[in-house]
Amino acid sequence: MNKSSITLKELKERTKRNRSSSYSKPKTSKEKRDEKISKLSSSDRLWPKLESLFNEDISSLNKSFLKFRSIYQSGKRYSGKEWIKLMADLLDEID
Repeated sequence: MNKSSITLKELKERTKRNRSSSYSKPKTSKEKRDEKISKLSSSDRLWPKLESLFNEDISSLNKSFLKFRSIYQSGKRYSGKEWIKLMADLLDEID
């Protein structure tokens, strides 16, 4: 073999490097989400931060949902201004 010839293994590695550096297909939202989930599941130090972010009071959420449902099912008509005020009050109860 002369110096210009390369092995098949070297060729595969070179093409793999070239593909990853020169051309990267845009990721879909599902791929991005899966990547984030795999990063989170592999790192134990990130879980406590996530748990504290999602630790919310479920009872206030349930109360607000029931209140919204009763308002919606009552069939009463509201003006835009009245509806926005009702929704603002409901959202304030959740926080």
